[in-house]
Amino acid sequence: MRKRVLRYLLSLIYGAVPMMILLNWHTQNGWRISITPYTAWVFLSWLLCYPWLRGKLGYLFLKSDKDRRMASNGVTSYPWQYAIGSTRSVGEIFRFIYIFGEHLLVSFLLILFGPLVTCTLLLMTLLKKGHD
Repeated sequence: MRKRVLRYLLSLIYGAVPMMILLNWHTQNGWRISITPYTAWVFLSWLLCYPWLRGKLGYLFLKSDKDRRMASNGVTSYPWQYAIGSTRSVGEIFRFIYIFGEHLLVSFLLILFGPLVTCTLLLMTLLKKGHD
């Protein structure tokens, strides 16, 4: 039970940065959080759905560069580089920024669409169990 609570709290901490970005609005009086239906949606999604989705869809947050290696010296090739005329590679120095941005984007999407994704996954699970 203690591990589950700690895992839940850790997931909430991971989602705190996207939550702050999604809910803060800059006005002439400074930064503030307006109470709107959007705020309630995002807050409840973060509080109820995000930790479960982060555990269920954890593969979205894994750092798996092993399939992208071009050379053994730490230069990494990304999948989209062959879609453009000139190739680009990213070394170790930008990998952290890329992974942070990728995880931030996934967190944004999971928080914004968390209830929809949760309901869809639960419905798919129920339908799958119903056919078995």
